[in-house]
Amino acid sequence: MAFALNQEFVIIVEAAIGALFLARVLGMPEIRTRTFDRNRLGHWEISGFEVILLVLLIFLIGTIGQGIAQQFLGAWIKASPEKEARQLAVYGIALHGSGLLAWPLFWLGRRFLHNDYGAPPPPTALVRREPLTKVVVHGVSAFAIIMPVIVLCSAAWTFILQALGMPSDPQDLIAIFTRTQSKPLLVTMMFVACALVPINEELLFRGAIFRFCRQRFGRAAALLVSGVLFGALHGNWAGFLPLTVLGVGLAIAYQRTGDIRVSMIAHGLFNLNTLVIVLSGLPQT
Repeated sequence: MAFALNQEFVIIVEAAIGALFLARVLGMPEIRTRTFDRNRLGHWEISGFEVILLVLLIFLIGTIGQGIAQQFLGAWIKASPEKEARQLAVYGIALHGSGLLAWPLFWLGRRFLHNDYGAPPPPTALVRREPLTKVVVHGVSAFAIIMPVIVLCSAAWTFILQALGMPSDPQDLIAIFTRTQSKPLLVTMMFVACALVPINEELLFRGAIFRFCRQRFGRAAALLVSGVLFGALHGNWAGFLPLTVLGVGLAIAYQRTGDIRVSMIAHGLFNLNTLVIVLSGLPQT
């Protein structure tokens, strides 16, 4: 019987390669300690109220941006036979692009408020910056190490959902990508999924929620809270546990390097890998 390449085989090969990296990390105490226990995050002088305000501001500005896009481009979107793809591209840019504006607005507002009350503004949080080449290497390594864990969790989670009679279908977004015929739309959607989304979500879940929770409640609670919130935000039962595990892995990578760009790259590679496999035309089984 002839061998037929399929999506599952590609994922298994990727997971096997990642498992070799993970085995090396776990098998060498020095590397294991450096990977899982090192903390290069500087202290962030911020209160719980301010973090809540920042998170709400990110969602508020993103929602406003999405509303503006709907107001001015809604008719253009509805007129297309690929309406869902246009919605995903336009509203994705509006939501995640606008959400990024919350960070400079929050920083400026925070400084102005402190000045108005005659108090010295809080010091700027220490941000570690690795050379770009090291950032890329760390990001690729984090993606490779996380992959086998996600594959195992995804298989187990799908089995549990099916046993309980719960929905185990992938996100509707995947189906939209596979149905889209327009190349410009496809490229735009991939830009959103592999660049804008990782940047915005990493700043929110790792740069804000995880970092604050870690210095206030400890690492275990921070990993759990930021990971569960990350998994739940995507609103899909099939992806909840795998994405929660992804969130935990990205938080560990961020803590280990102290550079948010590392988790952004790993996140972007995860999304890109998923889309490339889905769009490859390979059969699922």
